[in-house]
Amino acid sequence: MRDEHDENAALRRQSLLIAMGCVIADGVPFLLNMSKYPPHPAIWIAGLAILLADLALALPARTAGPVAVAHAVVRAAVALLLLAAIGDRDSIGNATGLAVAGYRAGAWVAGRRSWAALAALIAGMTVTQVIQGFGGITESILVTLSNTVLPWMLGRHTTGRSGYIAEVRRRAEQIQWEAEENRRDADLALTQAIETERTAIARDLHDTISHHVSAVGVHAAAARLGMTSGLPATQDRTVTSLEQVETSSRAALGDLRRMLDLLHGNDTDGVRQPGLDALDALIDGSRRAGLTVNLTMDDAIPQALPKSLNLAAYRMVQEVLTNALRHGDGTLDLVLTRNGDELRIAATNTSKAQPGTSSGTGRGLDGIRHRVGIFGGSLTAGPPPDAPGAWHTGITIPLQESR
Repeated sequence: MRDEHDENAALRRQSLLIAMGCVIADGVPFLLNMSKYPPHPAIWIAGLAILLADLALALPARTAGPVAVAHAVVRAAVALLLLAAIGDRDSIGNATGLAVAGYRAGAWVAGRRSWAALAALIAGMTVTQVIQGFGGITESILVTLSNTVLPWMLGRHTTGRSGYIAEVRRRAEQIQWEAEENRRDADLALTQAIETERTAIARDLHDTISHHVSAVGVHAAAARLGMTSGLPATQDRTVTSLEQVETSSRAALGDLRRMLDLLHGNDTDGVRQPGLDALDALIDGSRRAGLTVNLTMDDAIPQALPKSLNLAAYRMVQEVLTNALRHGDGTLDLVLTRNGDELRIAATNTSKAQPGTSSGTGRGLDGIRHRVGIFGGSLTAGPPPDAPGAWHTGITIPLQESR
C-alpha cells in the first residue's frame, strides 16, 4: 500500500511539472507576441484561458478527455478573440498544451471517448487555421497532424506498450505461480509415493521375515528343551532343530537380500520375486518348523495368474502360514481353487497358544487386507460359526479386475 501511494504521489508531481512547463512554453511566446499591441482586455482574457487550460493538464488522468476538448475550444476561441479584438492572426495560443492534451487523450482515454477527444482536437486546430487564414491545404494538414494526431498516436502507442509489458509480467507471474503449484504438487506426490513405498516395504518385510523368524523361534525352543532334558534320545531332534534354525536363518537372509536388490533396481532373474510356483518350498519350510499343512491346489493356478497377483497370493499364503505356526495347534488346511473368474484361498486351523509366542500385532492381517483390496477382492478372518475354537481365513479375488 505504501509503494502504491508513493507511486501515485510521484505521478501527481510529474503531471504538475508538465503542466507548469506547458504554462511557460505557451505563456512566454504569447506575452512576447502580445507586447506588440496596446493593452486590451481581450489579451488578458486570452492569456487567462491559456493559463487555466495548461494548468488543467495537472488534473487526474481520468479527466484527460474533457481537458483535451477544453484545449481544442481554447485554441480556436483565443484565435477568434484576438482576431476580433486586436486583429492578430499570428497568436500561438496554447499550442504546447494542445499537443500534450492530445498525448494524454491517447494514453489515458479508451474506446470511443478517445476518438471523440481526437476529433475535437482536429476540429479545434482546423478552426484555428481557418481563423488565422492559412492558405495552403498541405501546410494546414501537416500542422494539424503534427499538433493533434501524432501526439494522440504516441499516447496510444505508449499505453499499448505499457499494457503489453504488464501482460508479459502478468504471464510471467502466472507461469511462476503455476510452477510453484506444480512444485508443491510434485512434492506432495513424492511424499505420498515415499509413504506408500515405505508401507509396501514394511509389509513385505513383515511377510517375508516374520515367517522365517517364527520358524527359527519354534526350532530354537525345541532345541532348548532338548538340550535341557539331557536325554540321549532327544539329541538327534536337537541337532535337527538347530539345523532348521540355520536353514530358516539363511532363507530369511536370502529373502532380505532379494528385497534389497529389488530396491536397488536389480531386477534380474536371480532376484525375481517368488510366486505360487514356489509354494511347495514355502510349505516345506513350515512343515520342518512343525506345522502340518494339508494343501489342495490346482497345478495350473500359478500359470493362470498375472505376475502381480501371483506375488500377492504368495505373500498372503506366507502370512497365513506364519499365523498358523505362531497361534495354531500345529495343523493347517489350505485350499487354493479357481472358481470361474475368481481365485479363492481358504485356510483353517485350530487356535491354540504356542509356548514362547505372542498375541501378534495385527500387521499380518492388515497386509492381507491391503493386498486383497488392491485387486478388488474380499477377506474374511475369524472363528467360523460352527467351530468357535478354530480360525478361518477366506480370500476371494476376481481375476478379470486383476489383469
